[in-house]
Amino acid sequence: MASFTKKSLSASTLITLLLSANVMAKTPVSEQLKPVQFNADIQWQQFYLPAVTLTNTSSEQLSQWSDLTTELVQQVSYNVARLLYKYQANAPALPTLAISLEDMDGVAFKEGDFSGAKIHISAQYLKKYQADHGKRAMADELIGVLYHEIAHAYQLDDANYKNIGPLIEGIADVVRIKAGYVDMSQRKIGGNYNDGYKTTAFFIHWLEKNKHRDLLIKLNAQLDPNDGKTWQWQNFESNLNINLVREWNNYQTLL
Repeated sequence: MASFTKKSLSASTLITLLLSANVMAKTPVSEQLKPVQFNADIQWQQFYLPAVTLTNTSSEQLSQWSDLTTELVQQVSYNVARLLYKYQANAPALPTLAISLEDMDGVAFKEGDFSGAKIHISAQYLKKYQADHGKRAMADELIGVLYHEIAHAYQLDDANYKNIGPLIEGIADVVRIKAGYVDMSQRKIGGNYNDGYKTTAFFIHWLEKNKHRDLLIKLNAQLDPNDGKTWQWQNFESNLNINLVREWNNYQTLL
């Protein structure tokens, strides 16, 4: 597997991080990461990759899980940090990251903080997803879930999930979108920009792509719990000079 933390990069070069260019149906999960683009910055060579552990306590047999490697999880962690932070010095140095496949309801959840995190993934969810969509699609879904949950391990949250949980979930889904693991055809008319998850994520991604460069990084930075400010959508509007109602309506007309 290629190592991107030790590669010499030109600060002015736009690089594409690609673990494998030719993904075949039987390629292990560890070679299936899609390319992610970043502005090159040599300082990111110093980014601290977490010590990763993988455990499986489920009775289900999922071959894609068996193909998962600690190196892949570290690469996803690196990609997530690059998507959320402009400068390496601002990104959390997560020391440990545990990934656990378990018999449980739901899809996945993260616990812990910047001192160490653990992600729990439902084997039953992945089994059903495979039955509905096939093994190859399930492999992509597993990586997509990892991107979303690892985003939670690295993102800022204003220490206020109770009140801004939909936004935090939306940011994690923007990370997943930018990594290439969300079907853009899932966008649909309706809802509101603050509904959370993909509804919020699709809108933020559209704003970034069409009108506000580096919006994801700027939005994440606004959620610094140590800045003495309680985050509100009104802050988002004023800081970035965005009229949310107008932009939401503009976005809706394009769906």
